[in-house]
Parts: sequence; C-alpha cells; structure tokens
Amino acid sequence: MPKKEKKEMSSELETLLGLFNVNAALSDRVPHFCDKMTVEKTNRIRSEFLNYLENGWLGEKDFYDSTACSARNEETARQFFKDVYAYAFEGGEEPNVRDY
Repeated sequence: MPKKEKKEMSSELETLLGLFNVNAALSDRVPHFCDKMTVEKTNRIRSEFLNYLENGWLGEKDFYDSTACSARNEETARQFFKDVYAYAFEGGEEPNVRDY
C-alpha cells in the first residue's frame, strides 16, 4: 500500500506545536489554546495531528522546529509528539521538552 503524501501543516497545528518552543515557554497555554477553538476546528486539528503521527511525519527536525532544542534521537522525538497529542486532546500530562 503506497504511503500517503505529506500535506503542508496547518497554521493552527504549527501554532499548537510552537507553544513548546523553550524560548517562549508557553506549553501551559495548550489547554486554553484548544478550549478557545470551535469543536469543528478542534476536530480538524486533532485529525490532522493524528494523521501526522500515524504516517510518521513528525520526527527530529520537527522537534527542533517546534521546540528550538535537539531531541536525543528520532524515537524520543516521535514520543514527544505523541505526548503532545495526548496532552492537547486526551487530558494527558504536559510534556517537558528536556525529557526528550
């Protein structure tokens, strides 16, 4: 089965991930960011994020782009994004960039 083509990331998802930039330190605002969106927009971003996770499109480069830090490796970078997804949409714990 051919792999899906990676689409350009929406500005909303970029903003969500950018809240983890260590120079801005705004990750505690993720719940507020998600709460102020309409249900439709939240579902669209959630679906887009899940699509990126399922297709393995988020890795070390994206980790650096989002956080301004280097991940230990590709696996920890991917785990970071899974944890961000859980934090933003499933009531998970806030990920600490330094753990990755």
